[in-house]
Amino acid sequence: MRGFTHYISGLAAATFFPALVADIRMGTLAAVIAAASAYFPDFVDFKFGKFFARRDYEIDPAPWDEKKHYAPKLVKIKDLSEKNRYQFFAIEGRVEEILTKGSGTMSYEVFDEKGNVKTVTEEYNTIVFILNDGTGKITVEAFGDDYKIFEEEFGQIEEGKEMLVFGYVDVDPDGSLRFVVSDAPHPQGIADIIAEAIEKAYEEGEKIVKIHNIRLPGDVYRQFWIHLDPPKREVRVEMGPIVTPGGVAIGGEPPEYRKYGIARVNVPFIKTYPKPTRIDSFSGPEIAFRLTKHQGKTVVKDRFLPWHHGFSHSMTMGVIIGAVVFLLAKLFGYSHATDLALASMIGQWLHVFEDQLGFMGSNLFPPITKDVIPGFKLGESGSGLTNFSTAWLMIALMIWNFNRFTDPRPIPISDARLLLYLIWPSIIGFGIAIVRSIRLRKELAKLMDYYTNLEAFEELEEVGGI
Repeated sequence: MRGFTHYISGLAAATFFPALVADIRMGTLAAVIAAASAYFPDFVDFKFGKFFARRDYEIDPAPWDEKKHYAPKLVKIKDLSEKNRYQFFAIEGRVEEILTKGSGTMSYEVFDEKGNVKTVTEEYNTIVFILNDGTGKITVEAFGDDYKIFEEEFGQIEEGKEMLVFGYVDVDPDGSLRFVVSDAPHPQGIADIIAEAIEKAYEEGEKIVKIHNIRLPGDVYRQFWIHLDPPKREVRVEMGPIVTPGGVAIGGEPPEYRKYGIARVNVPFIKTYPKPTRIDSFSGPEIAFRLTKHQGKTVVKDRFLPWHHGFSHSMTMGVIIGAVVFLLAKLFGYSHATDLALASMIGQWLHVFEDQLGFMGSNLFPPITKDVIPGFKLGESGSGLTNFSTAWLMIALMIWNFNRFTDPRPIPISDARLLLYLIWPSIIGFGIAIVRSIRLRKELAKLMDYYTNLEAFEELEEVGGI
């Protein structure tokens, strides 16, 4: 659930205590402590937890320039190496020699939304030249749709011309570096590292991958998706359009020949989240790949944001929060310390319960429990339907409680009837979410059964891998 929904839930918890409602009427806003307690788990995770999380792999497809804080980073040729393959940079230098300029035919593979491959052949124009920035030389190539952009930007290219070019680093078969003109990194580098992490997790137990986003000048972002395809044992990365911070596409679709990257994975893995991972304006996610047993077989399973929904999202933490609030309230002489402590504890528990309605689940009773319990899959954290239904319910409960604890009552009807009048939109909303969830759970169950009966899994069993 969103932070606003959690905050409203904490306030609603406080209104179940008549003493706190009376304090609100008198202008004492101690109840907001319960609201803050309900928001506390996300505050801890996103303000502290993610900065202390372990990372085994960092994928930075387009490093930021240290001065401008967006990509591409201006680099010197001498600082580039094979480790930078497929990363997006800028180089400023002088055209030393034009090697070729002409046209040709190229073939490349593209994928449809189901991951099926087709080969495309088309004519293209190209220019290849040597760029020297004073620290070294590198071969620069522009072809296809990128050649058109390059020609529009720089016009006629002549030896001795000073220029600033954008593109990604590639490596030729002989090991020499090449700089390919483009407006985005190549997605192959992202796919390769994720595939390697999955295979290493199968050998060593767990690997955590941090994936950075691609921020461009003008506070816009290059959107891309990561598709984990267990049946085909593939990681596919799809480079998308340029988007605003709100995720609205404003153009800049990459050409088909550098839109997809695909890497094979040589171990069995399953995907627990039903959609591809999208990366754009928010800081990129972490994904943990963990070796686990699934229906008796050893596989690698993904876990989105492994530092999220841990101890901070447990019932245990709620008890601690309640105890701390009680002690502080007593210390400051607040007369309703017990009520406030209980409201704060319940507010935090509501946060845990509401998040349990989603996909990620939580580790509910640490240190007794060690791992998260899967969520109920009623909707994603950003689902408008579940957030609206929950927030409406909480506001309805606040109105209901204020009416119950006021004499004479502003709304003179029975408690049961008033509650029913207030919460029917939430009942409808949750009803729709439950129906959707039942369908989704059936699809996921079929998918998991399919994973575990893949021929690829059986092959490993024969050689003792499982």
